[in-house]
Amino acid sequence: MTTIPQQQAHWLIFQNDALVVWRDSEGLPNDQDIVAIKPYLIRQFSLGLWNNVDYYCAEIDQGCSISEGLQTLPLRQALAILQDETYSLGVKAHSVLTWDKNHRFCGRCGGHTAHQHKGFERTCPECELSFFPRISPSIIVLIKKGDHLLMARSPHFLPGVYGLIAGFVEPGERLEETVHREVLEEVGIQIKNLVYACSQPWPFPDSLMIAFTADYAGGEIVIDDDEIEAAGWYKYDDLPGRPSVATSVAAKLIDAFVASFEHHEADVI
Repeated sequence: MTTIPQQQAHWLIFQNDALVVWRDSEGLPNDQDIVAIKPYLIRQFSLGLWNNVDYYCAEIDQGCSISEGLQTLPLRQALAILQDETYSLGVKAHSVLTWDKNHRFCGRCGGHTAHQHKGFERTCPECELSFFPRISPSIIVLIKKGDHLLMARSPHFLPGVYGLIAGFVEPGERLEETVHREVLEEVGIQIKNLVYACSQPWPFPDSLMIAFTADYAGGEIVIDDDEIEAAGWYKYDDLPGRPSVATSVAAKLIDAFVASFEHHEADVI
């Protein structure tokens, strides 16, 4: 377990999967802000130095009262308000704390695992199996057909919200193969001109989202009822409800698609 130095560090503290932030600014508390609850922190880890500021993460028990002026925000809501530099730290903090909580015992022999002196590693002293924070590679793809965009609705989404085709990479797959497979499985169409766009860590549950764009190549939409409850082509200026977290990679891909046509219209005018 990391030894926490006595300094004005910033803290990412979770209580029942919600992040502790200031009520007025929604900023992260520092060492002085958490004096009252510091004795009750558990699972403390160093996240490293960022812009000459030390960051740490920890959990507090659900029954512990937080300091006046602080509040807890559900993780999705918290990620939406974090700046780019602290967004990654927020995802890292949540992943590390979840890993530590879920790997107290060895999955091979059942023995108690122990922290190693450096990095994020728990090792079983009985069989010497090591456990690290889990990262699950996933793809997400924006599919274009002229000025129309393919959007699909999962039954797990909030009412009225549509998103993009996404899915986990299976063992032995290349990323490109995953994209083609997920698109074919979920909506039954073929795509072409696959282009890498960007990536983003996403803690639901522990994904690294690898984003692509692609063009429609053929086929009619046939949805997989187990994964998708609706899908269709939508014009850039008449899209259904978008992902609620504006900082998500899905929202960024959709915004870029819409902006490309809005800028074109502005140039024509």
